[in-house]
Amino acid sequence: MELRQLKTFRTVATLRSFHQAANVLHYAQSTVSEQIRTLEEDLNVSLFIRSGKQIMLTEAGELLLQYAQQILELEEEIKAEVTKLNEPQGSLTIRIPETMSIYYVPPLIKQFHQQFPKIRLNFNGCSYYSLPKELQSGITNLAFLINDTYQSAQIETETLFSVPLALVVHPEHRLAKQKKIATHDLKHELIFLPKADCSYRMMFEKTLAAEKIEPVVVMDVNSISAIKQYLMTGIGLTILPRIAVQEDISAGRLIVLPWKNPCLNAKLLMMWHKNSWRSPILQAFMEMTREMFRGSIS
Repeated sequence: MELRQLKTFRTVATLRSFHQAANVLHYAQSTVSEQIRTLEEDLNVSLFIRSGKQIMLTEAGELLLQYAQQILELEEEIKAEVTKLNEPQGSLTIRIPETMSIYYVPPLIKQFHQQFPKIRLNFNGCSYYSLPKELQSGITNLAFLINDTYQSAQIETETLFSVPLALVVHPEHRLAKQKKIATHDLKHELIFLPKADCSYRMMFEKTLAAEKIEPVVVMDVNSISAIKQYLMTGIGLTILPRIAVQEDISAGRLIVLPWKNPCLNAKLLMMWHKNSWRSPILQAFMEMTREMFRGSIS
């Protein structure tokens, strides 16, 4: 039994998916499957019940997950304590929206790397519903969301700064000339929404649902840059952080629709699990983030 196998097992057990675990761990799915198979052979037990695409933990798997969590937390604690004597080493895994990754994080990475050159930062895309399990299990150390709030008894949430959102279209769009936009004007529109910035789009979708507005179609797009290129063909609309479209607005490639709605007021949230051990390196990253963004306004 190896620590890397326990890490893989914990990730699969938390996400209930070999495919998602492979993405998070940056492994081929065959590597994940092989590590789980080897672990089951070493222990002479089945750890998962496989039913089609669904997997569940067996009783042995549930027990191993508890021990794996303790062992892996102890490993992190040992590394943190021992490396105090030398230059810190290790890694942090962080869930981060695309907007934050592009527009806010670069100077933070530079500063962190200068202070901790041997720490590897693993940034994964936005997640929402799986965050409590990921943060509790330790497969994700820290998460950021652009949203109005996040409610979970297990999660500590800290607001870093406000993130104004903008409803934007191409200047030739049919709504571009209106002096005022009501929510019902969005009915039957083609709407592009980002996958990589997943959380604030939920604020927008809730607003449409509350007023029973049905767009003609919603297209999920993996890239903010791709969404802007789609809009520049003259079709559709989107909601994005103002900072992500400011250059295009200034250049006249996109315009902001005059729509007044509370869902345009989001925040950048930093989130961690209440009861999980926070290594000195994680605490240093969190404090550096606070210092860099304190009082910032997008």
